[in-house]
Amino acid sequence: MKTIKKLAKAAVVASSLIAGSAFAQIAGHNVVLVHGFQFDDLSNKPSDAEVLNRQLIPEYWQDRAEARLGWNSAKRVEGKISELVFEQAKQLSIQGTCTDGCVLVTHSTGDLVTRYFLAHQELWLQNEGLEPLDIIAVLDFAGAGGGTELASLAVNIASDGSIPDWIKQAVAGVFGLNLSTDDISDLGVLQDLDVSAARNLAMMPNDIPRLRFSGSGGNALIHPLIPGKDDAVVPAHSSCGASSPEGIDSCSNQVSYSGKIASVNGPDGLLFNHFPVLMTQNADHGQVIRDEATGQVTFVNNDFNAGLDVDFETEKKSVPWWQVWRETGKFQFIKNSNNKSVSALVYENLND
Repeated sequence: MKTIKKLAKAAVVASSLIAGSAFAQIAGHNVVLVHGFQFDDLSNKPSDAEVLNRQLIPEYWQDRAEARLGWNSAKRVEGKISELVFEQAKQLSIQGTCTDGCVLVTHSTGDLVTRYFLAHQELWLQNEGLEPLDIIAVLDFAGAGGGTELASLAVNIASDGSIPDWIKQAVAGVFGLNLSTDDISDLGVLQDLDVSAARNLAMMPNDIPRLRFSGSGGNALIHPLIPGKDDAVVPAHSSCGASSPEGIDSCSNQVSYSGKIASVNGPDGLLFNHFPVLMTQNADHGQVIRDEATGQVTFVNNDFNAGLDVDFETEKKSVPWWQVWRETGKFQFIKNSNNKSVSALVYENLND
């Protein structure tokens, strides 16, 4: 096992590598990236050095970030994951990376890893005689902080010895996992992504705003496995920041993922300081954060401040009833969003 000294050295190297390519901030604040779940970690367990030196967030954000917090999907949030993230955070504190405030950009399970870190980082760093990181806000793309029913299914199948191996293998093919075992410890952070587990992990409220960006596209074969809308990996109740794990069809009760203004099955409430901002109907789990346009983007919350000023230019459109080949009604969109990725819309708006 790597020593703390080696981890610290590796963290410095990893941070400096990304810092060398950075050329921009968000509203004058340095950006720190937190990547999502990596399937390959479960079968090809990476070393700490490999974890610290890999770049897993899309290039668009790598080019706009000062540092990253890497973690190993084969481990657990409350164990090795938090230990490794803490070692990297110590280096950011020593280097003064967040002296003028930082914005964290997360994808997928990075949302859950970040939540646990934010709940403890002040005490952890103060106990080391270091300044806590000044986090202005967190941008969560396809956030899995509320867990996903896919992880619940995988954990349940893997731990149930009564399920025939051929069924386990059939389901494993969908997930790209080895489920022919009763030892769920092999599933790493998937155990934390079980919906009930995720929603009991570091749920204490804090004053750091979480801005949410959610999609509902992806593999149609996966959608029936997840209640409500989803991006073929994470359900809307998670990516929207809903306070309940019930299946929902939008991050809002007044507008759908398509942008149609109408009554819709949205969340009954939101987690404290969570703000769903943008939704896009066609983007899947990866496309939500990649620099890839997937069609028009709608909004839930706009013209407000939650650590950062959010003020998108918007427009409303109508599709008459007789155009039966299209979804009809009144719609709201981010202006000129059809040819831009969600990431580009967010970055450009927050720096406007």
